[in-house]
Amino acid sequence: MKPHLKHSLPYRPGVGVMLVNADNRIFVGQRFDSTVEAWQMPQGGIDDGEDPYTAALRELEEETGVLAHLTSLIAETPDC
Repeated sequence: MKPHLKHSLPYRPGVGVMLVNADNRIFVGQRFDSTVEAWQMPQGGIDDGEDPYTAALRELEEETGVLAHLTSLIAETPDC
């Protein structure tokens, strides 16, 4: 985050997803909006009134096209 924006943006809780296939390979996507090579896992903000798991599934579909019914929850981190 740019230093001048650090204190001007409100905190927004977020989620991140580790997508693992049957061969235990982990998905990372290359960002197309970066001027340097940048890779990341699906992630994003939690909308007002949305629970973290629903947000994770929404972000996964938005960023990869993977539908919720094709996934299963293996683990999640405790509330922070």
